[in-house]
Amino acid sequence: MKVAVVSEDFHTLCGPAGKARRFLLFEAETGRRPQLERYLELPVNCPTYHDLHEDEAFFHPIDGMALITAEAGEGFRERLARRGTQVHITTEKDPHTAVSLFLEGRLPQKAPSAPHASQCA
Repeated sequence: MKVAVVSEDFHTLCGPAGKARRFLLFEAETGRRPQLERYLELPVNCPTYHDLHEDEAFFHPIDGMALITAEAGEGFRERLARRGTQVHITTEKDPHTAVSLFLEGRLPQKAPSAPHASQCA
């Protein structure tokens, strides 16, 4: 399973997911330690999910993966579900720990944020 983690500094899990340009991509399998596959930084000419708000047809590199973030709204989760992407909002800050906990079904959950709020720090 492919798991993407929002990480503005490539070290810490953060958000908001809609405007994120940097992700850690993991290959993850239950019962095995998640492997960091690569760092993904979207080029400036590649739209973020926020930019694709009305365009469900345009491909995004995270489509079809599980996405772990520190912040996302309910509408965002619903839109990405239609794109085949599961969005998980958590209080966990360590990307490796978050992916491991996700695989175990123990990822701390956080409620969706209000529209356009920001808590990446």
